[in-house]
Parts: sequence; structure tokens; C-alpha cells
Amino acid sequence: MKYDIQLQDHAARPALVIKGKVKIEQAGDAIGGNIGAVSDHLKKAGLQPAGAPFTRTYQFADGVLEFESGFPLTEAVKSQGSLVATELPKAKVAVTVHVGDQATSENAYNALHAWMKANGKQPAGAPWEVYVADDRMEIYFPVR
Repeated sequence: MKYDIQLQDHAARPALVIKGKVKIEQAGDAIGGNIGAVSDHLKKAGLQPAGAPFTRTYQFADGVLEFESGFPLTEAVKSQGSLVATELPKAKVAVTVHVGDQATSENAYNALHAWMKANGKQPAGAPWEVYVADDRMEIYFPVR
């Protein structure tokens, strides 16, 4: 798959997430569970997400994924228990769309890294994936 990569300005946006650290084989279930738990909380609190669910990856090393998953919001809320108030950053981001299985999303990240190298850009923060549909995700990678 060929990836179209665009440089965009991303506005800061509050979010509510649950953090996780799991072996990569457990990532799908953990991410899905976290998104479901945040969604349930938002419904009970009478809050609407301001977009599709996302996962931000902080580290992937030795087969272990450290991440947070949840939803963007229109206004900030307070952390509560395992629910953590955070923010998707105001940043220049390299953006692409991956269509297909999550297992092949590494191809999109490889394309983003190649684009950064070819365009003199460096990573400037943790990337995040927005799950637009079951087989479609947008990947945002902060750059400088």
C-alpha cells in the first residue's frame, strides 16, 4: 500500500484515557477494553466524545507496548481513578491513513519514518492512531 503523508497543524484537544502496558499479543484486547471503559464512563457522565477513539503509543520495546487509549473531548475533565485527563498536543504532525488490518499498520509507521528522513523532520512526541472505522485508521506523528 502506498501512503500519502501530509504535514498538518494539529490543535490541542483535551482527552480522557486509560493507560496500559502489555505484551504486544495482548494489545488488541487491552486497547479495546480501555476504549470501552472510557466510552462507558462518558455515557454515564452525559459527555459526548469530540471524535473517534484513539491510542497514543509511548513506547514499544522488547515486545511490550506502553500506551493510552480513549477519546478526545470538547472540554477538559478531571481524572478519576484509572481514567486520566490528558491532551492531544498542539503540534505539527505528519499524518497518513492506514487501511487494512492493524497487524499491517507497521507499514504506515515505516512510511512515516521514511517521509521524515526524506523531508528533514524529526519525531517530536508520541504518535497516535485514530480509529475511524474497523479497517481504517489515521496516524498522527508529531514532528519538528
